[in-house]
Amino acid sequence: MALFLASFSVERAFAQAEVEADAAKVLGAMSEYLGSLQRFSVDYDVETEVVSYDGQKLQFASSGEIKVQRPDKLHASRKGAIADLELILDGSALTLYGKKANTFFQLPATTIDQAVDALRNDVGFDAPGADLLSEKPLQHAETDTASGTHVGMAFLDGVQVHHLAFRGREVDWQLWVSDGEKPLPLKYVITSKWVAASPEYSIEFRNWNTAPSIDDSSFVFKPSKDAKKLETFSVDEIGEIEMVKE
Repeated sequence: MALFLASFSVERAFAQAEVEADAAKVLGAMSEYLGSLQRFSVDYDVETEVVSYDGQKLQFASSGEIKVQRPDKLHASRKGAIADLELILDGSALTLYGKKANTFFQLPATTIDQAVDALRNDVGFDAPGADLLSEKPLQHAETDTASGTHVGMAFLDGVQVHHLAFRGREVDWQLWVSDGEKPLPLKYVITSKWVAASPEYSIEFRNWNTAPSIDDSSFVFKPSKDAKKLETFSVDEIGEIEMVKE
């Protein structure tokens, strides 16, 4: 019943947009199920496209793990070509820790939703896909989407999935959601259609655990003695820390 109501609310929110009922229903079921999980863990692989000044597309890969304990605990790691990062929310502060540089940046946040908003609005670090961690995943879809389609059924890593495609004012995005009683996102692709060459950001999720045993120490940041606290930081096009100030 809860999944039906969630699907209905999403369909109603999409009333102004040209979104197929099947697409709204699947997205609503996924949002309701993912938002209802009190804890979960998942591994992920990311590919970020960057367009060089001469028009060449470069694709940067990174991988990581996410652990969530709602409403106020989060641990995320990401290892890429340059950075080896950790993101830790302990219920009172959000810490971004660069392992290689041995530097960290902190800002106040008491919930996961607050942490995502603070990174985006206060710091300017908009991590694509972060909305999936919210208690209302992909809530932006209700206002930013112009059209949506249920492309059809497909298979991803041997799992049958719903392939959804949406168009927005600034970006187009696609979502692959597992079929069945646990409608989880398995792949998410965002296309920046007004940027030259339309670069894409793609994230694939694997090893979903919807009832993990997570040690409380995962959500505690313990800096080393020589770790330096930063007052501000910025990130480059592939999400790596580009410039820091002590």
